Amino acid sequence: MRYLKILIMAMLLSVCLPAAAQMQCGTTDSVARARAVEYYYLQARSYMEQDSIDRCFEILEHCHALDSSSLTVMYDLSSLYYFFKKDSVVHDMLKRIVSADHSNVYYSRALVNYYVNVGNIDAAIKVYETLLDKVHSKSEIYMYLFSLYSEAGQYEKAIDVLNKLERIEGPNEDFIVNKVRLYMQLGDSAKAVAVVSDMIEEYPYELRYLTLLGNTYVALGNRDKALEAYEKVLAVNPDDLYTLASLSELYLNYGNDSLYCDNIEHFLKCEALDAQSRVNTLLQYIEIMHPKDSARVTGFMREMYNLPYDELDVATLYSHYLTFIKAPSDTIAPVLEKIVSLEPDNLTVIIRLLEYAIEKEDMEAIFKYSDNAQPYCPDKLEIYYYKGLASYMLDRKAESIEIYKEGLEKRADDTEPKLVSAVYALIGDTYHDLNMMDKCMEAYDSALVYDNANVGVLNNYAYFLALDNKELNRALEMSQATISMTPDDPTCIDTYAWVLFKLGRYEEAKAYAEKLLSIGGEQSSVVYHHCGDIYAKCGNMEQAVNYWIMARDAGEKSKILDKKIKKRKYYAEAKRK
Repeated sequence: MRYLKILIMAMLLSVCLPAAAQMQCGTTDSVARARAVEYYYLQARSYMEQDSIDRCFEILEHCHALDSSSLTVMYDLSSLYYFFKKDSVVHDMLKRIVSADHSNVYYSRALVNYYVNVGNIDAAIKVYETLLDKVHSKSEIYMYLFSLYSEAGQYEKAIDVLNKLERIEGPNEDFIVNKVRLYMQLGDSAKAVAVVSDMIEEYPYELRYLTLLGNTYVALGNRDKALEAYEKVLAVNPDDLYTLASLSELYLNYGNDSLYCDNIEHFLKCEALDAQSRVNTLLQYIEIMHPKDSARVTGFMREMYNLPYDELDVATLYSHYLTFIKAPSDTIAPVLEKIVSLEPDNLTVIIRLLEYAIEKEDMEAIFKYSDNAQPYCPDKLEIYYYKGLASYMLDRKAESIEIYKEGLEKRADDTEPKLVSAVYALIGDTYHDLNMMDKCMEAYDSALVYDNANVGVLNNYAYFLALDNKELNRALEMSQATISMTPDDPTCIDTYAWVLFKLGRYEEAKAYAEKLLSIGGEQSSVVYHHCGDIYAKCGNMEQAVNYWIMARDAGEKSKILDKKIKKRKYYAEAKRK
């Protein structure tokens, strides 16, 4: 509700009355009544601070009933009446307040704002014109009158006010620009030019007035005179930013793309240009010229990127531009690298670099960028996922487990359970590679807690149990679950057939082996070896030997396989340690 309080207190004026404003109680009131009003008024302000608008309004009305002449109370009440859309009450109160104290700028401004809000500009002007005779410091009132006169179309009076402001505050470029605009509104081009020409005569070394003259001629449609003024400036200072920008806009408006590019590119390469203006103008340049001459824009953006100033801002824009034109990642990545070198905590860019590295399967880069990102998002498990995976692929398996564990420990509370499961699965797979099967199974159990439908874990868990002839019924349940979820996945079909084989259900195992082979494509040596064992147990030794030979041809080198082929007989695998 705090915005309501701010809205109400600032509804009719931009600056509130000073907190120390004194209560103006009528002289006929008793001292006791005056103290009561003051007491209740302070209570009302307190309720306003607490955002209790209705209670504040109730107490202020009570104050007004006690002392109907208190300007402070009426002033605050008028704001609340305005909020409650009681315009006629607001108007009456504000008129009474201003009549009672003509010199109070705050009161007059409240009444003016009321008139402006209801569209009565003439009445607003009269309030300020009356106030001018009552105050010593007139500059602020003149500025308000200038705006009101301009809005009301009273351009001569607006110019007169600007002239008075000039006499008080001295020449000001804003005053000159506004006077030029107003004379052109009046259709008096000669006076518009004369205003600027007078400034040039008075300040011959101030080149900006010469540029302003050129801008005036542009507004009047006199292109040749404008060019003449601009060229005089650039002859003295070829890098004058104001003039280069104005000249570029002139060429753009007249459809001369070549000269526009020449000038705006010169402007953009000026070292004195501030970073924000450089970026904003570059965006405009791209928007205008890319559809017309993308090759020139691309070349110029590369040139800007290599300049030694505003490097971060320009590099950031260049990276967006390269993305926009669908440049290859190999072109974008070096730009992103430069951004990170200038702004090491730019997580967005680090993540983009990480994505590019993942696309290229560049494990060294994946490890580097995920390691760079980790300090800025220490609770993002995704970062540890990629960092650990890269470490694993770089054959630093023990290190990868520690990375995964750190990520699990620091992960955010709202981390997606499937991601947690995936990380536990990677830990299990890595423990398997390290032949630490008990820890592998523990990790798989944890993975299934977070996602009991993790196909990879269920499949591997079932397969490893089958290899060890352990908990085969549990292995069968896990493998059946994978088959129901991914009925055509070759790996899951092979595992299911192998578990059935281990359970002695050879004909069922054979049916799934045939389904696996019917899928087509070259199979792994393990699949062929399994198929050979299954056919051997089903009594088809000829076919079994064929699959064993295929397993050997596919790359498996083992004594037990050679023995099966040579003896044309199934031999059980030695139990894993």
